[in-house]
Amino acid sequence: MLYEPSTLASATALLATSLREDYGIDPEPVYLQAGIPLTPPESPQLRYPLSKMRKLWELSREACGDDAIGLKTGRHAKPTHFYAFGYSWLASSTLLDAMQRLTRYTQVLSTASAVVSLTETDDSYAIASIFPDPANAPPKEGIDAGMTALLALCGAVAEKEICPLRVELACPATRHPEAYREALRAPIFFDAEVGAIHFDKGVLREPLPRSAPDVAKATDRIAEQYIETLEPQKVASQVRRLLIALLPSGKVDQDLVSSRLNRSMSTLQRQLKSEGLNYRDVLESTQRGLAETYLRDKRYSLAQIAYLLGFSEQSNFSRAFRRWTSMSPRQYQQWSKEK
Repeated sequence: MLYEPSTLASATALLATSLREDYGIDPEPVYLQAGIPLTPPESPQLRYPLSKMRKLWELSREACGDDAIGLKTGRHAKPTHFYAFGYSWLASSTLLDAMQRLTRYTQVLSTASAVVSLTETDDSYAIASIFPDPANAPPKEGIDAGMTALLALCGAVAEKEICPLRVELACPATRHPEAYREALRAPIFFDAEVGAIHFDKGVLREPLPRSAPDVAKATDRIAEQYIETLEPQKVASQVRRLLIALLPSGKVDQDLVSSRLNRSMSTLQRQLKSEGLNYRDVLESTQRGLAETYLRDKRYSLAQIAYLLGFSEQSNFSRAFRRWTSMSPRQYQQWSKEK
């Protein structure tokens, strides 16, 4: 049975609120038709399959007649809609810290095919999303909602309006360009190779008024444990466990991993693709997670960490770590010490 992506059930409350407040529509018939209860979920961990979420977005768009419904829906987002991730976000020390959490805990929100990254450019920090498997990607309305939800969450913790420097969208300009400009409060550039929202570096580095490092660490652990429970038998989890054992040897090519898991390479590629991933995604996320753990531990030198992660040179590890986090390993150690 192929893995079906899912979305945190509490996030559906945003769409119900938008239908009521933005369009004056009773959401109950729409939700009933989609097969999703309108009442709040009994558990904050409850999830709905992507197929039902697609249907809910489709029916909601038809009900209001607005193709830009996602942009309005995301404005209603609050950290408390997003379980452990939301509380980690609230307790973050800076917006940069919060967005780094977003890249790590995206699966708490949705396990649809999406890779979220944070990179440093000459003039900004850019949060970007790519969707490796279109068949398991979020619907267009969900992607729109995600962008305006991000701005709403930024404003909630900064206690002021946060506006991007610019927004690059992978869609063509024929898709309600004015609605994007109004909702995202920034210059919009269409037909980009990768969708990204660029923020001023100084704004993301400013200390947040609600920073609570101990709370952030505790909710981080909850988020990590929750992600592990989503699909304990996923192929990606099996690959990660094997990689942890193999990395110090430096022998982590896909051929070897496939054979150790008693699969052909093509079968492994197909199974990972069904989970919205590829082998490189799993390898790099495993290396990054271990790197952050080893750097916080402080018992290992950078040369030892590079070896444990399968890098032939310490400089290669440092370059990779900067690409993952926008920080050097030394900067990350100092940052984690100050949290």
